[in-house]
Amino acid sequence: MKRTLDLHGKHVHEAWKCVDRFVSECYYSNIKRCEIICGQGLIRNEIETWLHLNKHIREFRFNSRTQGSYNLTIQKRKKV
Repeated sequence: MKRTLDLHGKHVHEAWKCVDRFVSECYYSNIKRCEIICGQGLIRNEIETWLHLNKHIREFRFNSRTQGSYNLTIQKRKKV
């Protein structure tokens, strides 16, 4: 199952909170792959930093085909 978050129409701070919440939801739901659509504006300038700093993301790749989204691989959830 692949989930998608679309950030079009959001301000930068609001988008940052949405990305953080979305990645956490994917992690706790054991979703391995997801996509974030950021467009080509101000959010795109910031999103790689957000993704790099998020501890739940194993890797992310810029989608060169669409030029406005990232494909993420979420870390496997640790059992407590």
